Parts: sequence; C-alpha cells; structure tokens
Amino acid sequence: MIRLQALFRTCTVITSLVMTAISASDSVSAGIITFGTGSNQFNMDFTTIGSPGNAADTTGTPNPAGAVSYTYQMGTYEVSEDMITKYNANFGTANSLVITKDTRGVNKPATSVSWNEGARFVNWLNTSTGGVAAYKFTTNGVNDNIALWSVSDTGYDPANLFRNSLATYVLPSMDEWYKAAFYNPLTSLYGNYATANGLEPTKVASGTVANTAVYGGQSGPADITLAGGLSAFGIMGLSGNVWEWDETESDLNNNSGSSSRGRRGGQWAESFSGSLKSSRRLGNTPPFAGSNVGFRVASLSSSAAAVPEPASCMVWSVMGLAGWWYRNAKRGRSTFSAFWGVRGE
Repeated sequence: MIRLQALFRTCTVITSLVMTAISASDSVSAGIITFGTGSNQFNMDFTTIGSPGNAADTTGTPNPAGAVSYTYQMGTYEVSEDMITKYNANFGTANSLVITKDTRGVNKPATSVSWNEGARFVNWLNTSTGGVAAYKFTTNGVNDNIALWSVSDTGYDPANLFRNSLATYVLPSMDEWYKAAFYNPLTSLYGNYATANGLEPTKVASGTVANTAVYGGQSGPADITLAGGLSAFGIMGLSGNVWEWDETESDLNNNSGSSSRGRRGGQWAESFSGSLKSSRRLGNTPPFAGSNVGFRVASLSSSAAAVPEPASCMVWSVMGLAGWWYRNAKRGRSTFSAFWGVRGE
C-alpha cells in the first residue's frame, strides 16, 4: 500500500512539473532586448524557435514550407507604433530616413509601413547595437528598394541574396515565419492556424485567451500584447490583427530588389478565417504600405535572451527527474523513499 501511494504521489508530481514547465514556456514573458538611448529606449521580446532540422509542411502555401535547419528567435509581438516613433527619434529624423505609419496608439501594431521601411528599421537594430546591416541599400530614400549582396561583400550568402549572413536582426524569412506560426514542437506536426492547437481560432476584438485571434470584422487592431492567443511556440498575433511582411520574394528566389514580397496572417477586419490559414500567402511590391500591414523582427543571435520553446522545457524537466531517480537507484535507495521519506521497501 505504501508503495502504491508513493507511486501515485510521485507520478502526480512529475506530471505537474512537466505541465508547469510547458505552461510557463507559453506564458512567461520572453527575453527582452533594449534598443535606443535615453527617453527613446524601447524593449523587444524574443522567443526561441527550436527543433532545428524539422521537416517541411506539404499541406500549406508554398509547398513545401517551414523547414528550418537552425535555432532562431522570433519577436513575441508585432512591431509597435512606439518602436517606430523611437526609431525615428534615435536615427530616422537625423538621417532623413523617417518611417511613416498610422497613428492609432503607441501599443498598436505599426501599419502603413512598407517592406523597405521595415528593412531600414531592422538595419538600425543591427547597427545601433554594433552589428552588421541585414539589407543592402545603395540609395538614400527610406522607401527605396534594396540592392542584392554580391560575392565581394562580407557576409554574402549565395543562398539568400537579400540577407547578410552576419546580421543578427532580420525580417523573418518565409520558412522562419511559417514555422513559428504553424509548427508544434511537442507533436512535430503542423496546424492550419497559428494557434496553440492548430485549429481555427475564436474571433475576438482583443485579449490573450488561448486559441483566439483578432479577426471577424473588428473595428481595428488590438494592442500588440493583446492580439489573441499564442502559437504553439508562444508567439502572439501570427493569426489575425495585421498582415505581416516576410522577407522572401513571392516566387521564393530572392534575386530582385523590386520584386513582390510575401505577407501572411490576415487582419482584424477579415470576416472569415481563410486568410489566417497556412494555405494563404499574399504578396506586394516592397514600397507598398497598407493600413492593415505590419511586421515583426526575427533574431539569429545564439546568445539572445529568449524564453525556451515548450518542448525544451519539458525535456529538461523530465531529464532532471530521471537523473535524480537514477542516482538514488544506484545507491540502492528506493526512489519513493528518497523522494517522500517513506520507510520500508
């Protein structure tokens, strides 16, 4: 009887610890990186997208999509109006590279920002922190198209002529965005929506309830931290709220600075969920600035302070318990007795 009671109590605690680890990874604020100076500082939260080498999805658009061979970090939230305002104060105004945007509120997602302007913002994130610009601009207009990196450029990557391989902060590629939205690291499966369960989200105007998204004819976007439930990796707003740019050309080639770029995720006024699905990817030219289009930032830094993915939390919790169990077994101690102080075998 004592053994059975101890076994039940041990299993209950292990289950509780594992579930707590998973829950914590989904809800605890991710690692915070600070940009800017003085009163014009702002923070960006990043969450780790692990499971490197995951298989691609063959049910969405494009097909295949979502395979990423490395660990990276995704901005937990969309870029806000306040971040753009402070970019302008730190850099844009003084360098005639002011980014314009809609003005709904400081914590609303920054919309009417073109792909080119998003790339300018990302470049400043890199250079202001001592890094290398991600995108190559050879002209001075804030909404001018990029040039391609060439073989003579340090950081040239023949697999991606848009992105400098030495940059830390970037616009997420099609595959990086797709994986963060639709891949579940606990099941190694893809969902149709960027929700925790991968299923069609419930329509909301604002909030953080699991498996909800801001769409369904709402009057405007929600604040970036109230843009619906999280994806399986713990990212908010990938379904609904605003469309988001991805780095990649619509034709996936990344060989023309003026060609159409992808955007995904749908937006607050969508009546139906079809635009939120993994099968939906639209495109616009890089100077296009839509009032329902925003963006987020990804980080390729291995040292970025970011919260781990759910699967990692669970694995480390189980490994720790397994190690404790093994050490006591080697000592000839009952693991139940060691844990609970129970006498007898």
